[in-house]
Amino acid sequence: MRILDFYPTNCKNCYKCVRNCSVKAIKMIDDQAQIVEEKCIACGSCFQVCPQNARNIHSDLDNVSEAFKQGKKIIVTIAPSYLGVYEEPYKLISVLKYLGASLVEETAIGAVKVTELYKKYIESTDSSSLITTCCPSVNMMIQTYYPDLIKYMLPIDSPMIAHCKMIRKRHGEDAYIVFLGPCISKKCEAYGYQISGIIDGVISFEELDKLLETRNIDISKFEESLPDLQGNYTGKKYPLENGILSGMKDTITSNKFTPLSVSGIDNLRGAFEALENGDLNNVLIEANSCIGGCLGGPAVPKKSKNVFVRKTKTRTEIRPFKNINIKNYTDEEKDLDYVRNFRNKQYVHPVYSEEEILDVLKKTGKHSKSDELNCGACGYDTCRDKAISVLEGLSHPQMCMPYMRSEAEKISNIYFQYSPSIIVIVDTDLNILDLNPVGEKAFNTKINSVRNKNLSTLMPVDDFKEVLTTEENTVGRKLTLDKYGIIVFERIIYLPKNKILFGILNDITDDEMKKEQIINFKLNTLETADRVIEKQMRVAQEIAGLLGETTAETKAALLKLKKVVLEESENNG
Repeated sequence: MRILDFYPTNCKNCYKCVRNCSVKAIKMIDDQAQIVEEKCIACGSCFQVCPQNARNIHSDLDNVSEAFKQGKKIIVTIAPSYLGVYEEPYKLISVLKYLGASLVEETAIGAVKVTELYKKYIESTDSSSLITTCCPSVNMMIQTYYPDLIKYMLPIDSPMIAHCKMIRKRHGEDAYIVFLGPCISKKCEAYGYQISGIIDGVISFEELDKLLETRNIDISKFEESLPDLQGNYTGKKYPLENGILSGMKDTITSNKFTPLSVSGIDNLRGAFEALENGDLNNVLIEANSCIGGCLGGPAVPKKSKNVFVRKTKTRTEIRPFKNINIKNYTDEEKDLDYVRNFRNKQYVHPVYSEEEILDVLKKTGKHSKSDELNCGACGYDTCRDKAISVLEGLSHPQMCMPYMRSEAEKISNIYFQYSPSIIVIVDTDLNILDLNPVGEKAFNTKINSVRNKNLSTLMPVDDFKEVLTTEENTVGRKLTLDKYGIIVFERIIYLPKNKILFGILNDITDDEMKKEQIINFKLNTLETADRVIEKQMRVAQEIAGLLGETTAETKAALLKLKKVVLEESENNG
């Protein structure tokens, strides 16, 4: 089942998702971004940066809404990050009850159980290092890219799954269990458990907000109410950085582990590589894929305050409530199995020869090592990585920005240099920015002599001023430049965004001269006809009696010829 992808109709070929994907799990097919499932760790970074909001994420919202309509016994397990995400978090509890939730419990309850299980495992293990397994994206990352570290992963369910198992045991098959939180990767984690019936749906805070908008529900108008069951201080701190480790301080210290909280995919890569290489030892890594912990999740509503405000607010809202008895609650489910096994899902990169890599590099103008800029604009760290991605079918050569810019400049420069037209480029003050070689020859100057000087030093500027005033391009005006002895066909193009004007002047002097020669020939023909008519008239007067009828016919024919010549002259001149 494909859980994450992009809407192809919205993708605008900007490559921003590729640049921000730490594991390079995005390929470009026909200039459309697609997620490579076997490489993806569902961190959601690509969706957060997408300028077109082209996110296509599987949603259980319709199923959950239908469950509300049918009056099912809906039990919501809500991630403790809601305390920092929402301005009035306890009013959200009332809203969920208004929508139809029978019970709302904090996922922090599951976090309490996970902490207990972590402690027991730490006390009994002989592993040299350990990694927490609450974050689905981290779990996918290790299994896919660092399978040698699987032995360090704590084989315990996440708080979401642990809590759902508790709820299912207490309320049976009739309960419709929904997780609500700030995470996208929870949808991936839950998929298998949905099939097995442990959980029924996962919706994000972002999805919930959209539902409330469609129903015109304003959270601020509700009264505050507490969750039906809450986690304690230890469980509520899980969405914070160092939140997991802080609940196990004594156990970690007594077992000689060094606690290390790491957030963000790139930071995790550094830590995991150090662990693989043996540079890190005896550490217990609290691993979060999101900067700022779960409070920095990718499915937090857009209108929420920034992550620093959310973290501060969460710390403020975490306070004890006298109606909680976590120990009794968790003891009821003490016989449940919370063990989770992880398996090697390593993505194996195809191997390509040096010749194949160099061939791709040459296609993007990189013929030597000095041509490899490694600018990262394509989304890959090095030009070689980019070339390998092309061979792997994840990208194409045109994704190299410097190369495409060079190609575009090359084409435009060729046209500019070798165009048979005069091309002059000016700014909105009509100061000359550039003049092509044909223009230099026509105006008998060099660009270095006239650059930044006003165009009026070369030619009339009235037409350019008119284009600036009307912001409408002109096409097909004939202009005589007596100073240079040429006649040009003038086009002026205005680019308002760039604040420049292009003057394109085609030299039509020869054509105009040929046209004048034709007109002169026709006029000479007309004068000849006039002289013939006059002479014939004189002859007619002398021999009118003898040739009267013939002369009249000749006169009529000559007048007709004159009329034709005049009409043709008028049409062409």
